[in-house]
Amino acid sequence: MIVVFLHQLHDNLRSLRFQTSLIVLLLFFVGNGIVYTYKMGRALKETVQAEQSDESRYEGVETLRQAVDSHFKIRAPLTGTEFIVEAGSDWFPYGMIVSVASGRTTDLSSARTSNYWMREFEVLDWTVIVRYLLSFLCIVLSYNAISGELEGGTLRLALANSLSRAQFLIGKFLAHLVILVVALVLGSLVSLAILALNQVLELNWFVARCYLFFLGGAVVYIALFLLLGIGVSTVARNSATSLVVLVMTWTVLVVVIPQTSYLIATRVVESVGLYWERLEDYEKDYRASLEREGVAPRQPELARTDNYDLEKRYASRMRDMEGELDRMTREVDRQNIRQFEVARGVNLLSPGFAYQYSVESLLGSGIYRYRNFLDQAYQYRTALREFIRGRDAADADSPHVLYLADFMSDKPIDPDDIPRFKEEPLPFADGLAGASVPITILMLEAAIAFFFALRAFNRTELSG
Repeated sequence: MIVVFLHQLHDNLRSLRFQTSLIVLLLFFVGNGIVYTYKMGRALKETVQAEQSDESRYEGVETLRQAVDSHFKIRAPLTGTEFIVEAGSDWFPYGMIVSVASGRTTDLSSARTSNYWMREFEVLDWTVIVRYLLSFLCIVLSYNAISGELEGGTLRLALANSLSRAQFLIGKFLAHLVILVVALVLGSLVSLAILALNQVLELNWFVARCYLFFLGGAVVYIALFLLLGIGVSTVARNSATSLVVLVMTWTVLVVVIPQTSYLIATRVVESVGLYWERLEDYEKDYRASLEREGVAPRQPELARTDNYDLEKRYASRMRDMEGELDRMTREVDRQNIRQFEVARGVNLLSPGFAYQYSVESLLGSGIYRYRNFLDQAYQYRTALREFIRGRDAADADSPHVLYLADFMSDKPIDPDDIPRFKEEPLPFADGLAGASVPITILMLEAAIAFFFALRAFNRTELSG
């Protein structure tokens, strides 16, 4: 087996196919380093500017009434590993605007990009390079792994020695795997060097841990396509036929399945746009009914005459409306997630996305981070409104008509006392739990590919 391994390793290093593949792979990783040097540098500057702007909004609040009238922005910072897996950072709205008066939340849809259409394009992160380029390079290297030996008549000679078929197959496989993994490590280290030298990335234990997770998943993914290539090469017995079958298989697994997942998800799960229409219609009808009933705030001097009875009824009705709107808004969030989960379920049929979702979860990004952010954002909203409620309750002179600015305390407050939002990272245990299904699928597919290749090779006839 070692002789086969070394011989194949030598052939790979001399092969024009491999040399060209290595150059292309390095160019993609260099491109990744350059793109993310600009992208992460710009994002960090924009984040600092946004945080300063958000903080100035807090500092500008001097009284409780001003706080009630305010809208506060909350955001989740970049993970710092977007160059490995961006995981929807361009289209998950990792930011919200919270209205104190109503409790309403609005997504900061442009938290990462202002051009919504551009979100349709995949970014050049490491997982995309592995999913598309490296899987295709596996085919380029392995499509004639066995068929080429059969066509050249060398397979019979090799197996005439005291060498089992399994040893021959594993030797070939390991030589291809090692050469591609070394190329991947070389390319990714070049990308890391570019990012570190441009000071947009700090090399630390967190980055090292994320790198190891990425590399481990990539090794399994590469092994899967190499074994698939060897198996098809064995069954086809002809290099040209093997290449055609493998390219078609690669196209279905890596391109077609992910492209159909969105269509399936939007047909299985009701359109989110319908929920927004219902929400808008409900608010419009509710406000119209209040207007017909004559339930609306009056001037403070007039309202004082009956101890703010009408204003309290109005505030109570508005809280009922906002509670229903909040329920409907949360349903939109759940509907978004349901659509994504259906698409994710379809995508898991693709080894590329089983790998993608594994890395996302282990790095604490993607859909699991988004859910975590949503929960924390709503918790912050509750804490903010409770802070306002508590300060108003402490003022005996306040009318205590909650969340109507003109009918709450006008006492000054210290802006530093207003709660700030700080995202807590997704716990690693949660990320690991989220990765369990895609990792299991990916490893199962790799195991099936191995047994397919081994069985096909054990059953093949040695005659050309």
